[in-house]
Amino acid sequence: MIVENHLLLWNQASLKITDVQRTELPIGEPSHAFQLMSSTLIYTVKGRARMLLDEDEHPLENGYVCHASKGATLTVKDVTDPLEYYIISYKASLPMPCSQDLLELLDRTEPFDIHYGFVASHTAPLLISLSRMEQEWEQTEALAKLQVKSLFYQFICELMGQLQQQQLEETSPDIVLQAVRYMDEHYFEPITAVTLAARFNSSSRTMQRMFNKRLGLGPIDYLMQIRIDKAKALLCSTKDGLKDIAEAVGYVDNYYFSRLFKRYTGVSPSMYRESMQQVSSEKESASDSLDVPIRRLQRTIIHLKGELLLQGQPERIAVLDPQFMDHMLALGEQPAGSVMEPGDLSSFPEYLFGKLRPIKPLGTMQQPDLEALHALAPDMIICTEVHKNLYASLTLIAPTIMLERNRDWRETLRTIGRIMDKKPEAEQVLQQYKSKINALKSLLAAKLHGQSVTMIRPLDSSIRLHTCAHRTAAILYTDLGLHPPKLAVDRKRTSSLLSLEGLPEVDADHYFVLTDNQFKAWTDEIQATTTWKSLPAVQQQHVYHAKSSIWIAYYGPIAMNQVVDQVASVLLDAK
Repeated sequence: MIVENHLLLWNQASLKITDVQRTELPIGEPSHAFQLMSSTLIYTVKGRARMLLDEDEHPLENGYVCHASKGATLTVKDVTDPLEYYIISYKASLPMPCSQDLLELLDRTEPFDIHYGFVASHTAPLLISLSRMEQEWEQTEALAKLQVKSLFYQFICELMGQLQQQQLEETSPDIVLQAVRYMDEHYFEPITAVTLAARFNSSSRTMQRMFNKRLGLGPIDYLMQIRIDKAKALLCSTKDGLKDIAEAVGYVDNYYFSRLFKRYTGVSPSMYRESMQQVSSEKESASDSLDVPIRRLQRTIIHLKGELLLQGQPERIAVLDPQFMDHMLALGEQPAGSVMEPGDLSSFPEYLFGKLRPIKPLGTMQQPDLEALHALAPDMIICTEVHKNLYASLTLIAPTIMLERNRDWRETLRTIGRIMDKKPEAEQVLQQYKSKINALKSLLAAKLHGQSVTMIRPLDSSIRLHTCAHRTAAILYTDLGLHPPKLAVDRKRTSSLLSLEGLPEVDADHYFVLTDNQFKAWTDEIQATTTWKSLPAVQQQHVYHAKSSIWIAYYGPIAMNQVVDQVASVLLDAK
């Protein structure tokens, strides 16, 4: 977070304070959840509880300050100590006209729309401003409202000053994910591109661009696909008329609904219902004769290359990224074939032994063996954008789904769950992980008292420092609430390269060193140097070795649970 950029934009912004509240909650108070109608600052005066901003957890404790965006869902839960906190709601924008440079800086920085939180190092100045704001807010005079705005600016100045000292990482709200979940839950309501964008403090043009980049289709196209999928389910499971089904999925004009349905599926709703009834009858006959229940759930999978209609569960899946093997096994399924990690070509990962049946090796992620893949005769291939140049060839072998390689593993698991028709199982895995990290987060905070933790990986003749933007590093810094060293605070780059001589500049209290067979000799060479041995963390035995294949390559629920277990084990036992 570049505080100077934030200060520049705050200096130019037009500001309106919309609410100042102080809330007190007793121990055991039921969860409070509400959607923020404007940008919001939360400051905890005293007490202890957990706060969720969408799915991001923040610890409410003395001195914790948090910024949230319009449209985020705020939930306060698990009050274990009488809680008192302030909520300041505001609206800010750049006055027009303004320079193109400022508009571009606003687009890059988003100071009024990001999520971030930290424990203030000096609470008194912040609390004084908030207390006076509360007093003035209760007054009706115009002068009092102006005084509130003045005090708010004092609060922001102090906040930015402390952030400049701490240089903590912020995370931008995932607007696409928020919008997708909103449409999943409210598909039957009137939704337009304009109203959807406004709900999440965006423009319809920006949201269209973000959806196209992420999903390969616009938000309204996504909404239509949800509605068509819901309509298909109703046509198969009910005897409702077309007018009732159209209204149930958000269309008041059943003639328009019928035309839209045919455009998306190629058949009219009535023909679709007849064909599915015929398929169901045939399957019931087959099921009765075999005494085996058969489930064929039709669903559409949206991916980077468009969408794929699935009916039933694929049985022979080939995965061209080893992380998908982890996801499938977590759901109790087996791939028919998989690529292997380049640094460990001798076998599939040891941590999956006992779960993995013999499967067909398909080369490496960077160089899949297309002959082996063709011989496997899969009924589905799952690849990533790494294989964009091979996509056309892959689709000639089997239907192919392209997923984003560095997407949060939780969202990937949900997608794999849809592919495998195992959505409940996926949600159960996620809930178990969430319960685990919630329990460990407070234990680690109490143990480390703000000590910094980093992960490095010897590579070629240099050392790779993984930053906060790296997908596995996010497990440490976001999920477990650990503190990164200053050099690891970088939102744009997932890593930076260091020389051996530059390693002391990291200045972390704890190091996780990721190694594999390919670079073992270089790792040993580093650890034999005076530079390495002189690091305070080395001298205090705060260095822990980990397998890069588990931490980096196999980015799935089984591997990430092992990462969490290892981190918690060594740090809680650290001297």
